[in-house]
Amino acid sequence: MAALVCHAKVWWGNGEGYNVDPLAFPVLAGTVLTEAVRFLFDRASAVLDRRAGRVPVEEPESVAGRPSALQVRAGELTDARVERISQAQGALRVYLSRPDLLQGEDEGLRDLLGQLRRDLEEVYGCSLPFGDEQRPQPGAEVSQHADEISGQQVGIRAQGMTAKGRARAVQTSRTITETGEQVGMHFDGPIG
Repeated sequence: MAALVCHAKVWWGNGEGYNVDPLAFPVLAGTVLTEAVRFLFDRASAVLDRRAGRVPVEEPESVAGRPSALQVRAGELTDARVERISQAQGALRVYLSRPDLLQGEDEGLRDLLGQLRRDLEEVYGCSLPFGDEQRPQPGAEVSQHADEISGQQVGIRAQGMTAKGRARAVQTSRTITETGEQVGMHFDGPIG
């Protein structure tokens, strides 16, 4: 029996065609960049505190400037995601202690912030935009998690997608057997 560990994220649609870059982080500068780094660092700390049991996972997190509290979705706290969040938090600690290193054009920093934001959005189940960033909201959204897939797991099945359509599928599974199949999206007609 063949086994495969699989983590898949699929994003489609941005109003002007297709978008497959969910990790893109905007070029920010000055105070906005510093605030974005601090915000993501603080959210990472809050998530790690909940994972470690220092704060109850079910306790909502009130954040200044947000209309509603953030709520950690415990099922999203996978070992791999928590490890990435922990590593990103450590890297951001350096930037916070040495703000002169914060450069909005720094691709490495933008990649780090993009991946951390993506992980935190999965943990919280909501979008975390920065500055005047306009991020498309998906029209269809699915999050599926399985220990083993021996049949078929399909995130989204649709008739297709129009230019204005939005869809998002997040799937994780520990094992996909020889007879298993994991499909993020299957189009037979339009979305949007």
